[in-house]
Amino acid sequence: MKRFAIKDYGKAADVFEEIEASSREVDATHVRVEVKAFGVNPYDVSVRLGNMKSFRPLKFPYVLGNDSAGIVTEIGADIKNVAVGDAVIAHSVGGANGEELVLPGHKLIKKPEKMSFAQAAGFVTPWITAYNMVTHLLGNQIGETVMVQGASGSVGSLLVQLLKANGKKVLATASSRNEAYVRELGADEFSAYDKEDAGERFAETADTVIDGTKGGRSSASGVKIMKTGGNYVALNQLPEDQSKAGNYLHFGPSKDYSDLEALEKLVALYEKDAIQIKMADSLPFTLASVIKAHEMLEGHPPAGKIVIERV
Repeated sequence: MKRFAIKDYGKAADVFEEIEASSREVDATHVRVEVKAFGVNPYDVSVRLGNMKSFRPLKFPYVLGNDSAGIVTEIGADIKNVAVGDAVIAHSVGGANGEELVLPGHKLIKKPEKMSFAQAAGFVTPWITAYNMVTHLLGNQIGETVMVQGASGSVGSLLVQLLKANGKKVLATASSRNEAYVRELGADEFSAYDKEDAGERFAETADTVIDGTKGGRSSASGVKIMKTGGNYVALNQLPEDQSKAGNYLHFGPSKDYSDLEALEKLVALYEKDAIQIKMADSLPFTLASVIKAHEMLEGHPPAGKIVIERV
């Protein structure tokens, strides 16, 4: 079985290698999936660079990847939600960058027929992040007006759509070149960060500000936009200056969140044509493609998801 692994922390071109691995056994609660596509996320880049090794050390060679889609080829005796032959969306704890994956049955769901494997793999982590942030981290405290900074990104674009599905007023920032796309997603008002300071335009306007960017200048702008006493949520860096009254929250994964719950909501919205994912690129199933995807994410990636797909 072919898998794409890293042999150490470092630059993508230096540490990725193609390996042959033995298949894992499937116990009563697990499922074997033939991977048709897997997504590459900024999180994978951070793990590969060693940014998380202080609390998540790796044993090399290590196969990255949490997001995939494929065909079920074997199920354990206790599995009831999928059957052999089903096309599925899967969210694993690593190991998705290869031809095959074994994961718990509660970490996958049947893929809608009209959703491609590439789309399915692209949705997973960005959607689960957006869903859990809105539904569980913020819940009833989110308010009625929400600013999404970085609204053209994978998480930001799904946040806009989910918030609109929940009946919220959505303010959004992104590059001016992505304005038409963000408005198409449903944003009520838009500000191009490369043309104006959204903090001045929307000062004290949002009950909640969600910063889906890498931080920096967007933090100061976001604090201005947040109403006094409101919520500021960051995927990356929280503002250094938190002197303004409010709830400053950093979002991260939690064992308290259910993957299956989030994926069920994704499927329900997709089947109503209420959610979409923008694909930046679908690359061939090769080592060179995996390296290219990581290098793209480290630079200034285009709006949308990058996936590796078997054809």
